[in-house]
Formats: sequence, C-alpha cells, structure tokens
Amino acid sequence: MMPGPSRNDCFRVEIIDRPAEFARLADEWDELAKGVEDLAVFRSHAWVSRCWQRHQTMHGRSMHIVVIRDGGELVLAAPFVRIADWYGTATLGWLDSMTPLYNDILVVHDQRSNALKRALRRYIERQWSIRALKLNCVREDAEIAPLLNEAGATRTWETAASALDISSLASRDDFLASQSSKARYNLRRYIRQMEREGPVRFREIGSARELETSIRWIFAHKRKWVEARFGAANWIAAPGAEEMFLDLSTFESGRGRACVMALETKQEIIAAVLLFRCGGTVFLSKLAYDPAWRKVSPGWVLLMHIIGEACATGMRSVDFMIGRDAWKDRFGVQSVAVSNYRLRNGLWP
Repeated sequence: MMPGPSRNDCFRVEIIDRPAEFARLADEWDELAKGVEDLAVFRSHAWVSRCWQRHQTMHGRSMHIVVIRDGGELVLAAPFVRIADWYGTATLGWLDSMTPLYNDILVVHDQRSNALKRALRRYIERQWSIRALKLNCVREDAEIAPLLNEAGATRTWETAASALDISSLASRDDFLASQSSKARYNLRRYIRQMEREGPVRFREIGSARELETSIRWIFAHKRKWVEARFGAANWIAAPGAEEMFLDLSTFESGRGRACVMALETKQEIIAAVLLFRCGGTVFLSKLAYDPAWRKVSPGWVLLMHIIGEACATGMRSVDFMIGRDAWKDRFGVQSVAVSNYRLRNGLWP
C-alpha cells in the first residue's frame, strides 16, 4: 500500500504478475478502458491478454501490470512487462502487441488523474531492481506522455500517426466533393482500367474462415513489401505476429469491431485492409496490395471506398495509424507525433 492524495487519502498499488489474477480483472479493466473511447479496442482486457500470449513465449519476460485502486475502485492500470537482464535487474516495457500500435496507461478522467500518475511514477522510482523504462509507440497526447517528459525521458525514435476528420461529411458524395478534381478523375480511371480485366467489387469480410484467408493474404503481401523496404528483421516477420492478429481479429469481428475490406477483380483480392471500428473511428491497421496491379493504385482506390463508407455510416474519423507515408498526405490528414521513450530509473546508469 502506498499513501497518496485522493478522496480517501489513500491509493493502493498492486502488481498483477499472474495470468489468473489478470483474468479476474476483466470486467473492471474494460470499464476503465471505456474512458479512452475509440482507442478502447486496443486497450481491452481481451487485447492485452492476447498480447501476453506473445510475450510469455520470450525468455526472461514476466507479467508486471501495475494497478492502482482508490478504495475498492480500479482507477489506473499500466500494462507493463518485466524484462530481466544479466545483472538481476530489469527494464519495464509495454505488455503490447510488439507491433506499431498506440500504447498507454488507463486512468480515470477526473480530479484524481494527475495524482494517480504521480503515484505511478513514485512506485516505479522506489523499485531499486527496475533500471529503466523502455516504452514504445507513445502518442504525444497519451496519458503517460507528460509523466515521461517531466521525468526527463529521452526520445529515441519519432514518427507520426495520421488521421482524417470526416465528422462534417455525411455521405460518400460529400467525401468525393472534398477531394480534388484530379483525385476524382483518377478514381474513375483506375476503376475503369480494373474493369477491363473483369468485374470489380468491394467486399467486407467478417466470417471466420474467409477472415483467416484474407488476413494471411495481407500478411504475405505486407511482409514482402516491408522486407524489401526495411529488411527481414522487422516486426511483421517476427514469430507470432500474424497468429496474434488473426486471433484478435476473429475475436473482435464477433463483436462487430474488426473486418477485412477487400478490393477484388476476377474474384481475386488485389488489395485488402484489416481494419478495426470502435466508437466513431475506423482504424486502418494493415494494408496490402498485389504489386502486379500497382499501376492502378489498388490500395488508394480501396481507401477511397473505405473513407466514403465511413462517411455514409456516420463515423467521425479515419485513423491511418503509425508511420509517415506519402500516400497518407494525399488525403489531407492531420498528424500527431509518436515516440519511443527511454527513462533511466533512479541512480542506475
């Protein structure tokens, strides 16, 4: 137990280091995750549980989830994993998907929020065996970002996350009208060129069997693209990444929050996106296309369709996720910085 200012003059810190303990938190965890609204899809108990299934296969890693209660209420949760080193000490990292997705703590959004973050920081500072925090993919508007900045954490890598505000667009026609005349012309031209090879259709895939086939298609094509651009040692080639997203997507599709949108011609996929829907946002998680169709920009054509559908169904935003890419700029997106942080703990070098 650790004292701290709150309505009950006491916060209690607990460490969840066993999967069975974490399983019992499911209802409380998901109630707290509602506070992050659209991002709740990446903060859910089911999501973190599946992330642990990847981490637990790696040597020297153990669950180290910090939770803080105010009385009996769960008011903060920090999904960490403890990574042991040769010195008998450890670093704390995110209990995450080990892929470029947004990471953060969960905390109540009321007058206790800042005090709870300070309580988390004090807890970490008092752990002599924790040498450092290595926290990746932190948005500049994340709850933990001010804590890291105030503590003097170093940014070791920085990119951006892009999103398109579509809240003022009520239909597909509204979206198309917001695009340049050149974009509208190219969209019609590319579709006509595809139609020369056969009927063109956009299809939402959500059934378990077809979902598996389409996700494996996405990963196979995405892996080739990533390896050609960045080399083989990349997150998408890591063991377990494809299986984890297949598992997560199948689970979330049953809740209406995940699907694959595909562009097909001759009854074959030529571009596909794994996407998640939560609240008012469509998250474009994984995009791939068949390079044989590169000249007709199938990925861009598919995204134009997805955004138009999002407008027609009353969504507020389309999130293009992490990474700077020229194609994102074609949609006039807004972006926020996303950084990897390193923070030395206490007097450790």
